[in-house]
Amino acid sequence: MSRPQETAVYTHGHHESVLRSHTWRTAANSAAYLLGSLKPHMRILDIGCGPGTITADLAELVPDGHVTGVDRSPEIVERARATAAARGLPNTAFAVADVHALDYPDDTFCVVHAHQVLQHVGDPVQ
Repeated sequence: MSRPQETAVYTHGHHESVLRSHTWRTAANSAAYLLGSLKPHMRILDIGCGPGTITADLAELVPDGHVTGVDRSPEIVERARATAAARGLPNTAFAVADVHALDYPDDTFCVVHAHQVLQHVGDPVQ
């Protein structure tokens, strides 16, 4: 059963302590399994991008590609945009989105990455 976006639960919220722990995340420490498979032209979706630190690292690794970061919170998406802008990464985009209802056609991305997303949603099986 699909859960409407407005009732989906982000269990940890966006308290500053949660964001602080997410800010230390990098592609090296949170997506190391993926790094050897990336090619410069790839298009990547980073689900639950949080403050954008992993998204920005991935964008540096695909300079001829593009990385889209999505998160449920408009405030967090703005923080992620600021992270990418501060690092001078024009090959990034960010959007507010619900992991349960992503609005991207099949084959839009070469890689879809999610780090710590399932622990944050009320119904991870969905």
